[in-house]
Amino acid sequence: MSNILNDYKPELFSDLKKLSDDVMKDGALSSKIKELSAIALSIASNCGPCVKIHTRRAIRRGATKEEIAEIVGVAVLLLGGPADVWPAEIIENEINKIEKE
Repeated sequence: MSNILNDYKPELFSDLKKLSDDVMKDGALSSKIKELSAIALSIASNCGPCVKIHTRRAIRRGATKEEIAEIVGVAVLLLGGPADVWPAEIIENEINKIEKE
């Protein structure tokens, strides 16, 4: 998949990646907690690809299905029922992919 920023402004893409790496590393909050938070924020932003990416990253950092379900619950609490419907298939698919790796 092409990334327009990387293709046409690679220096900006590199800066964005560095910022992401710096923000998401362990600090006062673990990288797992940050990725779980990113799932909820991705749901709030209606960004399916973001839900997919942050679900995979959260699992790789040790998040359990139960922790992911709880963070989705936080999103639903603040956003309402639709927040539970549209990301469910994306999250389940990513959990299943990771379990098969």
